[in-house]
Amino acid sequence: MMKQWFIWRRLVALIGIGGLLLGLSSCKSDDDEVADLSEEGTNDWIYKVMSNYYLWYEDMPEKDRLNFSQSPDKFFETLLSDEDGVQFGDDWLPFSTIEQKEEATKSISASDSYGFEFATYKSGNNYYVWVLYVLPGSPAAEAGLKRGDWVIAVGSDTPNISNLSALQQGAATTFQLAEAKVEGKKVTFYRTQSISVAASRAVEDTPFLKDSVYTIGGKRIGYLMYNSFTSGPNDETEVYDEQMKQLFAHFKSEQVSEFVLDLRYNPGGLLTSAQLMTSFLAPAEALGKTFCYQEYNDKQEKSNKETKFLKSTDLGNANLDLERIYVLIGSTTASASEAVINCLIPYMGRSNITIIGEQSLGKRVGSNTFGTKDDYDWLLHPITFRIYNADRTADYEGGFEPDVPVDELVIGNELLPFGDTQELLLSEAISRITGANVRSIKTRTAVEDTPKAVPAFYNRKVGGLIDKSDNLE
Repeated sequence: MMKQWFIWRRLVALIGIGGLLLGLSSCKSDDDEVADLSEEGTNDWIYKVMSNYYLWYEDMPEKDRLNFSQSPDKFFETLLSDEDGVQFGDDWLPFSTIEQKEEATKSISASDSYGFEFATYKSGNNYYVWVLYVLPGSPAAEAGLKRGDWVIAVGSDTPNISNLSALQQGAATTFQLAEAKVEGKKVTFYRTQSISVAASRAVEDTPFLKDSVYTIGGKRIGYLMYNSFTSGPNDETEVYDEQMKQLFAHFKSEQVSEFVLDLRYNPGGLLTSAQLMTSFLAPAEALGKTFCYQEYNDKQEKSNKETKFLKSTDLGNANLDLERIYVLIGSTTASASEAVINCLIPYMGRSNITIIGEQSLGKRVGSNTFGTKDDYDWLLHPITFRIYNADRTADYEGGFEPDVPVDELVIGNELLPFGDTQELLLSEAISRITGANVRSIKTRTAVEDTPKAVPAFYNRKVGGLIDKSDNLE
């Protein structure tokens, strides 16, 4: 049996759709003349945008060496710098992306799907799918699918998942569930039951998967599983930001003094949502001070700006005034998630930020979106700025290395519900907080060639680090 990394275009969109945060900005093209919507005209517009705003515009090929008759998406790819992206498994994951408007203008957090995310293990021509989480109110949730289940077949009794799109959306069907048994480096799957799943439909991709308050060892511990930095179910609303305010008001009322922030599957999102989150977590003395700096290319230096932490009154006086924090991360934790960690360092100190899990992705740049007010059929999300903390540092090019390394997706581990104090990553955090081992469940330790599953993030649409403000001229 063999392990194989799988990255689909959705993860590219998820991580690359905006530097650190996700949203749509209204950046205008250089002139107001009637748009030439031919491929050549569209590519000329793309070239102008990239020449002016792309962070690495100096790395673009000379104009006379470019093929303007290509499709716009292919043309866009020829402009990208070697610095634009990161190696993810066997694939190169670019940060800058392009997408067609008819897809991109849909709600960013409601898509036609069965409503669950998964990691994959491949043997031969078939994928075996490990459920990471199930969205509430989705067809998968109604069918009883839960975190930790293995799905080995769709509409069949025998393994047949050779194309992961069968797990994203489609007609009513059945999922064949199984248990995974590991002997050395060999993984065997045993069928357990078949469940009926209704047809895919629009499912709200809520970022709030679990919040809890625990009293353990005399400590009041808050926990939040936060899955994406999105302000609301669509680009214009702030429903989720308002929900975040309510959650932290609750944490404050519960006199939480220790906090576990779960970003293990969070690839990023909006800068404003990251600013809000970090303002709730930071020491009170940080409020109103520098949250981050954004620095653009030398053609756009006038767009450089400082963003500050919000003030206590903006937070409903719900800032937790934390002295330390515990952050759970994974291999797809990126961008806005990494910015939260980095921007807390000047005020908490790195030693007071305990990172648990796997090394994060390492994305220290952000983007703006171009094309929302143009007639072209495409939206561009090029990397346009670097982001730094108040000390003007961003020392995580290769990602944040965990202080407590934990490989969650070693096959044979039990994926317990988020918030369960026995759950692999959360129990590590609680043990660090209380000084006592709270986990009784045995886990497998990853060594070389240990069978592991890999996050696929096939259904996610949002992420990156996107500044949706109209700050570029």
